Amino acid sequence: MLCSDKEPGPELSLARLGLALFDEIEELLGAAAGIRRKGALVVHAGQAGWNAEPARLEALRGAGVECSLLDGSEVRQAEPELRGELLGGAWFPRDLQCAPRAIARALAREAERLGATVATGIDVHSIVVRKDRTEGLETSGGPLAADRVVLAAGAWSAPLARSAGLELPVEPRKGQLVRLERRPEFLRRKVIDGGYMAAVASADAGLRVSTVMETTVDGHVLVGSSRERRGFDVSVDPAVSDALLHAAARLAPGVGGLRVDAAWAGLRPWLPGGLPAIGGTEAAEGLWIATGHEGAGVAHGPITGRLVAQAMCGEPTALGLEPFRPDRF
Repeated sequence: MLCSDKEPGPELSLARLGLALFDEIEELLGAAAGIRRKGALVVHAGQAGWNAEPARLEALRGAGVECSLLDGSEVRQAEPELRGELLGGAWFPRDLQCAPRAIARALAREAERLGATVATGIDVHSIVVRKDRTEGLETSGGPLAADRVVLAAGAWSAPLARSAGLELPVEPRKGQLVRLERRPEFLRRKVIDGGYMAAVASADAGLRVSTVMETTVDGHVLVGSSRERRGFDVSVDPAVSDALLHAAARLAPGVGGLRVDAAWAGLRPWLPGGLPAIGGTEAAEGLWIATGHEGAGVAHGPITGRLVAQAMCGEPTALGLEPFRPDRF
């Protein structure tokens, strides 16, 4: 859950609300949520990024984000493994880590306790709309009647939106990760290369590699991240894994001495402009959209769910949804 990689604007406002919501999630689920308030370090090896960081942090503080600058020696004191060439960094103490699968399963059990039905293993083929009103879904388990539907299908959202008459240009953006051996003491915080933000914001479909490192709840060292738009390909490219490890070792040379445990790829739902689509649509009454969060779905998923629920119930939303309008495309 990061504010460290954001700029002031609608996404940061969403991130700040989302970060605060994890206090409620932890209160509800306890240790199962796997929440670790370990903070994040954005580190800079390039002069241009480092020169721009004081102004970025000033703007973030003005938007309510707690953060501070560290010089190179302070960064190394905070994270001794960062022995590579770097000029300094920015410290964000409130950023946190969680266990998203465990949270999703626990929230599903809580929903069932409150009377909801949670159905898994069912493919949704299309959204049924008649006379501009949502009437339900066509699924592998047969038709399902519903006068309100929330489309939250991530990278697979575009064809379902199209079935309801909404052109939503969500594309899959592939990302690859490498998991190294268990070494829980290797890093105490999440470490982000200062070039990461440019990679996230880029509209280029080609491969972009930037460094993000942290230890997982079970102690593995996790190294990312790559970005490229190449359809629904989730194959693992060894050359990309090598590039991730090489880039990480420039900051933390000790990465090179750790055994590779696994590598995998996933798909982020990317939308042009970088903002997710959240809220209702004029394409069909009763259709609500919650997709396009790119790599921030874990962080923004719970707050997005709350905002959609508030809007569906006619309540004031905790954040204005105009910047996230699904019909803006």
